[in-house]
Amino acid sequence: MRRFKDILVVTPLGTDAEATVMIAAELAAANDARLTLFDVVAPFPSRRRARVNPELSRYLQGVITEQRELELEEIARRTVGPRAGVAVGVGMPFIEIVRRIALRGHDLVITLPDQPSGLLGLGRASTTMHLLRKCPVPVWVHRPEITERRDVVAAVGPFSDDEPTSLDRKLVELGSSLAERMGGRFHLVHAWELEGESLLRHGRARLDPGEVDLLVEDAGAAAQESVAKLLAETGLTDADVAVHVMKSRPVPAIVGVADEVKPGVVVMGTASRGGIAGLLIGNTAESTLGELDCSVLAVKPDGFISPVQV
Repeated sequence: MRRFKDILVVTPLGTDAEATVMIAAELAAANDARLTLFDVVAPFPSRRRARVNPELSRYLQGVITEQRELELEEIARRTVGPRAGVAVGVGMPFIEIVRRIALRGHDLVITLPDQPSGLLGLGRASTTMHLLRKCPVPVWVHRPEITERRDVVAAVGPFSDDEPTSLDRKLVELGSSLAERMGGRFHLVHAWELEGESLLRHGRARLDPGEVDLLVEDAGAAAQESVAKLLAETGLTDADVAVHVMKSRPVPAIVGVADEVKPGVVVMGTASRGGIAGLLIGNTAESTLGELDCSVLAVKPDGFISPVQV
């Protein structure tokens, strides 16, 4: 997975982050990448600031920050050694993480979901969902409790005029290289439908069923051809990937394959491809993330701009 050169590992206070840090360290070593352990502490409460002078308030904030830095250094010492740097921000976690990325040029964030272990999906992971919506670089939400799983699933599409996009190619490249690194099988899933099929069959159009069947057949063939083109563009063969091209809505297709395969990671795009201003996460991604019980590597389209102000 020789792609990332500056990895930020988010290690929230109160979580057992060592397994996640070790995964990040292995990836950093394989890529000769920089590695930084990062956490965010809350600002010293303003109601207490009113009772102390500003100088003492700054001192107490510094004490809290320095203590957390020492704790991160200890985690690094036990898991990574001197290769890793540590840093601590002050403020709201997802905002400080995105700002850190903008200022320091990190190209991958690895984090644990900020919700209790074992829960399905990420519905209660507030900071994680903010990152999936607003972080401009890929976010790997790592679930250390399922590290024995090796397979990787990448979800691609919808295609634009039957043409794979740069995001689709990125998802395939990342997914295939990650599967190779994990020693698992790479799976690609693409869902397709004939737009308006139910209306064509049952609406005013009342087309001949045979004609609709031919349209469905054409749509399915186009989907197969688009996936074949995507694989050719990324240099993969049938031996490299298990392809799941399904007549289905995207969410049940992705979740169905994940339930069958039990992957360690699902790789997917999480931002709208339609260029709708303010739509930071697509409905497909939002719904799918609520159903998965595995790690997720979430990728934004080229040109995505975070709404977080630096």
